[in-house]
Amino acid sequence: MAKELGIYHPRSPQKTPFYQCIADHFEEFVQVYDERYERQYGFWRPVIAEVIEKFLDCGDLAHGFARIRCDHCGSSFILAFSCKGRYFCPSCHMKRVISFAEWLKEEVLEDVPHQLMALQWVRKMR
Repeated sequence: MAKELGIYHPRSPQKTPFYQCIADHFEEFVQVYDERYERQYGFWRPVIAEVIEKFLDCGDLAHGFARIRCDHCGSSFILAFSCKGRYFCPSCHMKRVISFAEWLKEEVLEDVPHQLMALQWVRKMR
């Protein structure tokens, strides 16, 4: 319904349990990493903190945004920058998955029902 009315509703990553868990516990994780996890997982990699910081800034207008304006109707809205992180950020990862699937469909795969054929083959194998 929101799309029909032309109303943009920004996502609120700060309200998700995943975001809240990371925001609440990451500093403690960094402090205890060496004694609790280094033996099993290896030395602390700086990229971990980089990914977390980008994730915590993702979708937050205070960390940057773009104003999007429609040339036809003149309406505009503000779009917060994303972290563009794969695997860790659920929102950005899904964007990449969808983008990759569209690229496969348009540029790589023939226009045949691939999924249906795979499902039929799996059913035959059972």
